[in-house]
Amino acid sequence: MKYKLMDKEEYRKLAAQILDYYNMAVTEFIKAVNGTKQMDYRYSDGIPDIMPAYAHDVANYFARYGGGNYQIQFILNFNGKLDFEKLIKAVRLSLDEEPVFGCRLVPENPPYWKRLENIDNVQFCTYEETDSPDQAVDDFLQSPMDMDNDPMVMVKLIRTQEKDILGIKINHACCDGAGAKEYLGLLERIYSTLEKEGDYKPVPRVRDRKDHYRALKTLGIKYPVLDMSIVEYPMTVWPFYWKGRLRKDITPFVSVSLPQGRLDTLLKFARERNVTVNDLILTAFYRSMFRVTNAPYGIPMYMGVTLDLRRYLPENKADAIRNFSGGIVINIPRIHGEAFEDTLKRISFIMKARKKMKPGYQIITGAEKAELLNICCMLSMMKFQSAMAELMQNGYNFCLPGLSNVGYISKPPIIFGGVEAPEAYIYPPVVRPPAMLLVASSYNGVLSFAMGYYKGAVKEQLIRRILDGIKDELMCVGA
Repeated sequence: MKYKLMDKEEYRKLAAQILDYYNMAVTEFIKAVNGTKQMDYRYSDGIPDIMPAYAHDVANYFARYGGGNYQIQFILNFNGKLDFEKLIKAVRLSLDEEPVFGCRLVPENPPYWKRLENIDNVQFCTYEETDSPDQAVDDFLQSPMDMDNDPMVMVKLIRTQEKDILGIKINHACCDGAGAKEYLGLLERIYSTLEKEGDYKPVPRVRDRKDHYRALKTLGIKYPVLDMSIVEYPMTVWPFYWKGRLRKDITPFVSVSLPQGRLDTLLKFARERNVTVNDLILTAFYRSMFRVTNAPYGIPMYMGVTLDLRRYLPENKADAIRNFSGGIVINIPRIHGEAFEDTLKRISFIMKARKKMKPGYQIITGAEKAELLNICCMLSMMKFQSAMAELMQNGYNFCLPGLSNVGYISKPPIIFGGVEAPEAYIYPPVVRPPAMLLVASSYNGVLSFAMGYYKGAVKEQLIRRILDGIKDELMCVGA
């Protein structure tokens, strides 16, 4: 496996070129605005018919051009059977309480969310009886979501002789991982309420800029500016082998789970060492990548880590379900013969330092200015980048890994009208090479990991080695 490290002068020139490009692009975008302003709300029967689309929404919508499939998915295994008609009603009512899920994003200038014209005739829920539940789940997970024509949420009830399996597919354009978990709780609550109140009618929650302003206030930012000098770029990349041409229509997943009780061990281990479980996961991810990629020693390796920006909101909660996430970049080198705890100390030190720097604040301030940009210009640039990615996809020999730890899917067990789900899993968006995204989640005492990939881009065996390596590392913690 070939690996070439940029020297400092080469990297300095590349970084300067990247900054110049983005500064120029931002300048030109702002010049093209010509008085663009945010779309106003419009209501029909007390429910928003038109809502503004914010910077995070638009960014995830545009990720369709070369970025990945950008859908967040849940699989819930129940110990009994649900009422399908009641489920249909619950999903439909959820679109009234959180109207963005009943909309499509209109990429005009300015962009906005528009309520589906025939919303009462849209098929949000499907049903399948099967003797092959694993295959049915795989088919659901790999089924693509049409960004323009499908609703923002799609639900499938998979029924076997013994139990039901519920699949939920959410478009990342309308919410992030934390928002998706909130939607799951919303659906659970509405379904259970319908058990007692068949005529239940929810009160709509409105997405507005209050969350944004509250976050700025917490951060002490009065005059947001778009400062490209604070944008982080990877100085080095991981050696990695991507093979062949990817199949954009087939996205398998690989997942692993730690045995029941292991999470409690990790929590105890973390408390005793004043670190977080996220530090443990990040350490295991690094160490697995070191081995699988045969990364060189002594060279800092890039890793992206997602952040929930709700940390800057009162009670860590937004007024409505939305996108409100950012990320940071960390770099640590591989050290020969290093023990897990020594790698953990380095990870923990870096993460504690980054938390003191109000991580992700540049995402919030940048979004303030990004919403002024001309969407037509942005769309053209993203389509160009997608075309370039198509031309380059056979030439990648490196990767840019990232971790998204969504935490607890739900701390109390999920119960739909008295039917409990003892198992629940979340599956991340499938990102395009050279990127890869690992999602970590916990439910009912079980810590799980999942990663998707495009068929043809990489061997399943390689992805499985990474996840198995993470599991092996965490199984040895505290042993």
